[in-house]
Amino acid sequence: MLPPSKLLITRHIKALGLAAKRCDSDVPTLVGTVLRMWCKTAFPALPEPSLPYSKALAAEPELEAFVAVLHQLSLLEATYWLSSSYAVLVEESYRKQLAMFFTPASLTDGLLDDLAQQGVDFGRQSFMDPACGGAAFLVPIALRMREALVAKGVRPRRRLKHIEQHLHGTELDKTLCEMSKHFLRMALHSEIRKTGYVPTFKVYQANSLIRFATNLSTVDVVVCNPPYRKMTAEELLPLRDAYAEVIEAQPNLYCLFIALCVRLLRTGGRAALVTPTSFLSGLYFGQLRKFLMRNTDVEHIGMVSDRQGVFIDVEQETALTVLRRRIEEERAQVQAAVSVVSGTGQYQSVGECLLPNSGAVWSIPRAIADVRLLKATMRSAFRLSDYGYKVRIGAYVWNRDKRPKFESLQDAKQANAHTAMPLLWSRDITAGGVVRLEDTSTNHGEHRFVDPGHKTHSSVVRSPCVVIQRVTSNDQPRRLVAAAVSPGVFSTYGGFIGENHVVILEQKSDKPALPPEELAALLSTHLIDRCFRCISGATNVSAFELNQLALPNPRLLKEAIANSDSMDAAVHEAFGLVVQC
Repeated sequence: MLPPSKLLITRHIKALGLAAKRCDSDVPTLVGTVLRMWCKTAFPALPEPSLPYSKALAAEPELEAFVAVLHQLSLLEATYWLSSSYAVLVEESYRKQLAMFFTPASLTDGLLDDLAQQGVDFGRQSFMDPACGGAAFLVPIALRMREALVAKGVRPRRRLKHIEQHLHGTELDKTLCEMSKHFLRMALHSEIRKTGYVPTFKVYQANSLIRFATNLSTVDVVVCNPPYRKMTAEELLPLRDAYAEVIEAQPNLYCLFIALCVRLLRTGGRAALVTPTSFLSGLYFGQLRKFLMRNTDVEHIGMVSDRQGVFIDVEQETALTVLRRRIEEERAQVQAAVSVVSGTGQYQSVGECLLPNSGAVWSIPRAIADVRLLKATMRSAFRLSDYGYKVRIGAYVWNRDKRPKFESLQDAKQANAHTAMPLLWSRDITAGGVVRLEDTSTNHGEHRFVDPGHKTHSSVVRSPCVVIQRVTSNDQPRRLVAAAVSPGVFSTYGGFIGENHVVILEQKSDKPALPPEELAALLSTHLIDRCFRCISGATNVSAFELNQLALPNPRLLKEAIANSDSMDAAVHEAFGLVVQC
């Protein structure tokens, strides 16, 4: 029999929510009731879970159906879906505050396999998860610890004692703490049934960022999928001094957790992290990258190839990173192994890359072919500024801007808005093309003109430029969708105003290295697009990342353009690469 699909399970979770409403039960009682019903038949030797229970809920057919689904899944899949059902059904604001997005079993197994290959001993070393959620890491670690201890001939009671003493976790949410402890007992059900000994696992309700501020340099292995969201000024205030060396501007919560995971390790210990990829290249993660270079060896980075379907209700690029704690030392660069990881947790090595210790972006290959490209492009010191362009973001935010707006030039003239300027939208941009703005919007109800009050307003772009779609994704054929703005836009209107989803590369001088049409063609080449993908860690095309993008020597490129049939061929020649057929 095939296991139930993700779609079917999510439908069952929605049905659970309806049952809870009918019985006027809260979500902790709902998952507690499901857990007791499940364990009653599948894990009869265990004591009853400590979570609340409802007889009325237990009689609801939706709960019986969901328990039947759990019976069809492996233990790791089943515990993942039960903890995820809790996250899905709690209030959305609470879920976002705690960033409840749990690691699927496929990625967990892949990352733990990676740790084993790096030399981690599951039968001897200590393990901690400082943001354990629903035990997505604690349970599979416990299973591997048991397997290693069995291989060593350790008896059942000693196995339980060892795992009890060498496995730790913390979590902010009380319900998830109790679920995690019971999931661990379920994982060790056979030993508990044989010995009658029920371990008291060290899973605590606590804020790890505060609790472990002084309990550092003691753990062999830290494994964590840290919560990720922007921190508020209020919650950052008591942490600022302790994490000052990695904090920049308004940091993301997972930045501090990465620093904590490293600090918890003894020298030689390892951390395995499931995080967004933004720390690899984001502007406000520069201090974190320097911290990691000083304090760790970056042994392996796995880039998850599937953005969708990895985490429930969230779409993001994901990195699986293994770090080894070292004595603090300043280094110019380090070399890291890189793999592409499928959504099912399968690793494919793509080679190695050099990571700089300047706070600059880490260029990480996303495919085997990228390794060769990065070796060539990383030697180049030339950036957009060397081509005579500066980056800015469109200033118009349609749902916030209170200035007069018009669907056509005629409407603006009828309103006597003599200083109205055309709006340039992201959808006006096509790769390698030229943007020519029309007097009337082709999309009904969309504004085409806005009146800034005077035509020299700071939001008006008056210099020749290239425009880029600001929001793209790895799933699109191109990450860099760039076009030149027609000179006619400037001669007719005197300039334009960019919408907030437009990136503008504005000429800084009268003699740029390339005119806008050729710069747009350069950015639209396959090679430059691949290079940008290797430094882009978010869905937005950020100004910081564009300014970090390696470009060929403009003098060599102009010579190559004169002797080549295409911009793609010229870029390869300027970088010293041979075009491969």
